Amino acid sequence: TSRTNENMLHQPNANGFLISARPTPCGKNILVRIFRVFADEEINLVWVSTRRSRLKSTRLKTMGNTKTRESASESILDPLFSLGSPAHFSSISDIERALKVDIGSGLAQVEAKRRLDIHGANRLEGGGPPSAIKILAKQFLNGLTIVLGIAIIVSAITLQWIEVGVLLFVVVTNTAVGFFQEWKSSRTMAALRNMSAPAARVRRDGEPVNLSAEAIVPGDVVLLQDGDVVAADMRICLSNNLHLDEAVLTGEPEPVEKEVDALENNGADIPVGDRVNMAFMGTIVAKGKGVGIVVSTGMHTQVGKIADRINKSRGDTKTQLQIKLDRMAYILFGLSLLLAVVVFASNGWSGETEVVLYAVAIAISMIPEGLVAVVTLTMAMGVRSMAKQRALVRKLAAVEVLGTITDICSDKTGTLTQAKMVASRVWTPAVDVAVSGVGFSFKKAKFLNAQTGVKENIDEGPIADLIRCAALCNNATISEREDGSIAGVGDPTETALQVLAHKAKLSKPKLVKSGWKMIQEYSFDSNVKRMSVIVRHAVSKSKNNTPVIGRKGEDEKERIVPAVDDRMVGMYPIMAILKGAPERVLGCCKYYRLGDELKKINGKFMRAFEKQNLALASLGLRIIAVAMKPDEGGNLDPESPREDIEKDMTFLGVVGIYDPPRPESKSAVDTCKAAGIVVRMATGDQRPTAAAIAKEVGIIDDKSVDLEEGHQGVMSSVDFDQLDDVSIDEMAHLPVVLARCSPETKVRLVEALHRRGRFVAMTGDGVNDAPALRAADVGVAMGQSGSDVAREAADIVLIDDNFSTIVGAVREGRRIFANISKFIVHLMSSNIAEVIALVIGLAIKDENNRSVFLLSPLQLLWLNMITSSPPALGLGLEPSSKKEMNKPPQTAGLWTWEVLLDLFVYGASLGALTLGSFTMVLFRFGDGRVGIGCNKHVNDAQLATCDDVYRARATCFMFLSLALLLLSLECKHSRRALWKINMLNNKKLLLIVVIGAAVTVATVYIPGLNTNIFVQAPITWEWGIVAVALLIYLIVVEISKALKRRFMPKVVGGPAQVWCTKRSK
Repeated sequence: TSRTNENMLHQPNANGFLISARPTPCGKNILVRIFRVFADEEINLVWVSTRRSRLKSTRLKTMGNTKTRESASESILDPLFSLGSPAHFSSISDIERALKVDIGSGLAQVEAKRRLDIHGANRLEGGGPPSAIKILAKQFLNGLTIVLGIAIIVSAITLQWIEVGVLLFVVVTNTAVGFFQEWKSSRTMAALRNMSAPAARVRRDGEPVNLSAEAIVPGDVVLLQDGDVVAADMRICLSNNLHLDEAVLTGEPEPVEKEVDALENNGADIPVGDRVNMAFMGTIVAKGKGVGIVVSTGMHTQVGKIADRINKSRGDTKTQLQIKLDRMAYILFGLSLLLAVVVFASNGWSGETEVVLYAVAIAISMIPEGLVAVVTLTMAMGVRSMAKQRALVRKLAAVEVLGTITDICSDKTGTLTQAKMVASRVWTPAVDVAVSGVGFSFKKAKFLNAQTGVKENIDEGPIADLIRCAALCNNATISEREDGSIAGVGDPTETALQVLAHKAKLSKPKLVKSGWKMIQEYSFDSNVKRMSVIVRHAVSKSKNNTPVIGRKGEDEKERIVPAVDDRMVGMYPIMAILKGAPERVLGCCKYYRLGDELKKINGKFMRAFEKQNLALASLGLRIIAVAMKPDEGGNLDPESPREDIEKDMTFLGVVGIYDPPRPESKSAVDTCKAAGIVVRMATGDQRPTAAAIAKEVGIIDDKSVDLEEGHQGVMSSVDFDQLDDVSIDEMAHLPVVLARCSPETKVRLVEALHRRGRFVAMTGDGVNDAPALRAADVGVAMGQSGSDVAREAADIVLIDDNFSTIVGAVREGRRIFANISKFIVHLMSSNIAEVIALVIGLAIKDENNRSVFLLSPLQLLWLNMITSSPPALGLGLEPSSKKEMNKPPQTAGLWTWEVLLDLFVYGASLGALTLGSFTMVLFRFGDGRVGIGCNKHVNDAQLATCDDVYRARATCFMFLSLALLLLSLECKHSRRALWKINMLNNKKLLLIVVIGAAVTVATVYIPGLNTNIFVQAPITWEWGIVAVALLIYLIVVEISKALKRRFMPKVVGGPAQVWCTKRSK
């Protein structure tokens, strides 16, 4: 034993030794020598360190054999249960004791393997793209497709192969379009997914080793360094200027400085973004080094919990339109069966072939078989249009849901803002300057007095000196890419200061070129929150270290300015520069510069500065203070301690930095307000910053921050999360800005909006946003900054991460929803007209007391597939109205009173006129001969007896076909008169109408085709009846529109109600 280390050896029995020693390297070496004395014994060492209060199992080598023993009571416990409180509230010694690990040596390999068997691999479960079979099966699971499938079976049984072929074409086309669109999107998401798991550097058996992230277990000691991806959730136990980019979890681009101390437990949990002593899976080390103890792996991590919520959240639920179309399909299917029964009953339950065929034809005519294809193709074309606007649609159903959106809950960073830190304010005790210019663009930058708006001269003076100092005390660089754009490399705050210097034409490269050189640097220290440098001007000929000043493009010139206390202001040939947090910089300052004078800092100045600092912070600015000190008699020795350099400094001023809004964000928010859409912001920023940005983009104004009944337009997630659902539902208004927002808060906000009957689009980019994206009606992820998890959970991915793109997508969604309403009116009016005419027409009997069919089965199929579906598809291509975003959201759904009125008027009048045109030709102007067997063509002799029926059939067929083509033009606008509708803004529809009319007329006059196939005859004078019927129909439609314009409320837009009021009881 060593007296120095106070080691004592006790031998209580022959089987073990209790050894007490100080945990020093010398003491440990002595213990190893003691163990070697007892080489033949099996030794179990339990090392108890009173300094760390930890329990450790140690591996010992005896006579070349490795013996590893653990105390019988030692076992691996889930960290959530072994700790008395969450890891961020626990001390490092508590973490070590709970996880049975020592920071210095880490886990033993054997122990790590045992824990891996217990806890499993460190990976996330579930997820992944859907299989092709699942996507294909999904295309058949809608009402219309099921009904069409039944119609195909019935047609095949009755040997109606033409109808079978047409219906199969419709179903296959619809299925193919939907399948390939969603399959392509799922493959795109799979390509974006990072398939390789990150590696980690872990301390095992006292030695650092590189392991796959899946091999990490609770208790592992992980070594972190610049650029590493954190492999699991861990408690930081050593931080050397460690900064982590947690944007994947919090959405905020600013790296978070990590600390070691346990956080104060005040009874309430702390948001993930504020757990500064934790590192979370998937985050990235921005700079510095550190060591962490893994406390959670796999699905127990923060990312894992989010993944679990995603897996349990809503799946591919049907939209309101899909639900209503399915319901309509089943209702129509029931009516079609009823109509088939009516046909058989009116013909004495005859089983003749033509009666069966007609029953099938009239039943199928009740089903808008073209609707499912038209809806799918319209949405697919909308997807293409949205892709051109930089929005990738992953799920077709999301396109029409966008038209119903009432609330957009948007992230701030990168969506409403540019995700680029920019200096917008420079304040000195003498002058306050506002800096214009967006992002990294140096052109058109202006320096204006913040109070007067007058342009400030920054060639020299306090502003110029502050900017020079900020540029010199800086390690960031600005470079130009090959495409001519500007990029910053380095810390975002320092990059913003360098951009400011470039705007002022005082960039660091120019300063270095003119003679400035850094001779010492004291790096940013998280403990003191400041950075300092010593610089020297090599070119200046200034004597006695008197001030010099550099002008743009000129050599440095001397400038001597008298000041108090024998101190002078300006840029000195040798000086120290300090920048950092205002309170830390001012703590190092003795003087402040007021114009060209130096004054001592006193209480009056401090009070004035605190007021100004609060004013700038209220604008959402991050404040960086700058100070300097000249070399006086060699007091700036580069070898001097840092604390000697950073004292008696001269305070120059502060720079206000923030993430500015995108230029188009405010106009996009204003567009949403005009469209009746409430824009809400959910951000991880602090409340003042969130409120400032929300004001700047127009989400709130000064009057909107505080509301009646004590509720606030701007709330923190802590306040919101303390409320239960009942309390939230009782709130008069839901907040439009949520600060320090957590994933759970976003989900609860979406759920609260749903309970108020709102339709929500939620944007997000981080892993933490994925549950909210799933919970929303439309999830919108970011394509550039978004995580793979967020993109996988979203319905739409914004390629450019721009909020205005969301607004463009909503506009497109509204266009598609409006167009769906238009062509549904057109298609359903056709079906209603056919049913009315054909059912009533069953009363017309021939000489054998069999019904005379107004239209042949093939004519019915022609009407549905040529003069109904193509024009409906053309209506789906209608461009967006200029006033589309001046209308309120379509929350009433598809079947509004106006749509139902149109269906009744258009369908009933069309059916009546169709029936009328048939009877006019047959009974009014003809001799009423109904013949025998005129429902099919047998021979030329039959043609003579059925001539009147064939011509009447051709007349009503021509009228109904041309009326449907005319109706497609009327449906372009639900209330505007036909002659006031712009027909040239949709040339495809015009072409469809012209071609449809031409080929339909041709069926009447092509020999053989007319009588043998369509069972009709050429007409001559009957065109007069067609023309009169078309004119009557046009008058009916225009009268209906005029009455709607006169008596129905106008569809007008206006400012959205910013506050969503509570649901009425």
